[in-house]
Amino acid sequence: MSKLEVIPRTIFFACSVLASTIAINSIAHAEDKYATAKELGIMEGFPPPPDKQVTKKNALMTSPFIRWSYQHMRMFYPSANIPAAANPSTLQKAIDNSFASGVKITDPKGNIKSVADFLKETWTDSLVVIKGNDIVYEEYLNSMTPDTPHQMMSVTKSFCGLLGLMAVAEEKLKETDPVTKYVPELNVKDGAFANATFGQVLNMTNSMDFTEDYADPKSGIRMYSAVLGWTPKLPGIKYPESLYDYLVTLKTDKNYKDGQVFHYQTPKTDVVNWVTNRVTSESFQKALHEKVWSKIGTEGETYVLVDNNATPVAGGGLNATPYNLARFAIMMKDNGKFNGQQVVPKEVVDKIAKGGSIEAFDKGPDSDDIVYKKGEWSYRAQWWVKHTPGMEAFMAIGVHGQWIYIDRNHDIAIIKQSSMPPSKDTYLDGYNLQGFYGIIKYLAGKGKASK
Repeated sequence: MSKLEVIPRTIFFACSVLASTIAINSIAHAEDKYATAKELGIMEGFPPPPDKQVTKKNALMTSPFIRWSYQHMRMFYPSANIPAAANPSTLQKAIDNSFASGVKITDPKGNIKSVADFLKETWTDSLVVIKGNDIVYEEYLNSMTPDTPHQMMSVTKSFCGLLGLMAVAEEKLKETDPVTKYVPELNVKDGAFANATFGQVLNMTNSMDFTEDYADPKSGIRMYSAVLGWTPKLPGIKYPESLYDYLVTLKTDKNYKDGQVFHYQTPKTDVVNWVTNRVTSESFQKALHEKVWSKIGTEGETYVLVDNNATPVAGGGLNATPYNLARFAIMMKDNGKFNGQQVVPKEVVDKIAKGGSIEAFDKGPDSDDIVYKKGEWSYRAQWWVKHTPGMEAFMAIGVHGQWIYIDRNHDIAIIKQSSMPPSKDTYLDGYNLQGFYGIIKYLAGKGKASK
């Protein structure tokens, strides 16, 4: 008698019906491009069906698998822990019950959208809105929770830049210092960092030949991710053995000189981190814990992904929870103070908020007249800075929809974590910003939030 024959017919029938129901639901949800990971059946079952299985190959940037993987990154890639504070702080709440109905958002096409529409249509996993020191609105979708670590991609850069500026404030180095003063390994002929100052690399204005095209498997960013061990290596290409080895191979862009043009390129962040590590004798994860995380009452799990040689990836490896990011945003919004303690020097926050060279930004490929409008944006210490009168803000941005948006003038901070299918998209970037503008307009016009 086969094993199948010993299963009671009623149970076997029930299992068949259940399997059919799941299949029908999967087909139904397949037509909904905004479906959650659970609705899509991703990683459901033991084992999941092959077409629903998240793997190391598809976990980083492949939709729809990132709907699940961005909440489970350390299951696929090596990581280093960033310890929480010894004494967690309590986040204050003054939930605005009219927020969802009161906020009106204009999408890039001019349509008026509700908060619910905005969250759905930008593949939101979490949204936390802070006014003063209170959380006035929070929403969690796609199985996300306030204490779930979420992949932050290039938001990581802003933490790296902050630690770099803090090292300058501690007089460990100067922004005018050559990078090679601290990392002589980068002093190579025609090297992208051979003649650059720390400040130029910090502000991404050093000249470097590198393409940030995630869709092109032969682009610079895909070479970078393959060196890290995050994406597959292409046959016939010899890859450097480590991130450090890779950074040394990067060359200057012959079309412009150091300091002239802002060009957003991820490896520059890893050089900022390399220099900061050298002058402070601390790793990214140790410095973030000791200088920030331990002082703002963080709790639970935070980690940073590392390469195959255990080097933290400062360009895009941070995974953090909405509540810990909220604590961080409150501190930055309040001029570096948290619960009465000066965590980050005010001069550092002021430098970030003041921004960098608008002229250098406008000469670069990231300036446009759609989202990052000419004359209104700059980049400073790995933070994006908006200079539009009345809407000044500085923000950390990561591909696939990760944001920390800080508006000190209106005393507002916004955390948004997402799993958008495209890595970067003009329409969706504009939609996210329009969402933040709508939130700020509502809260600024209302004054103190209702409880």
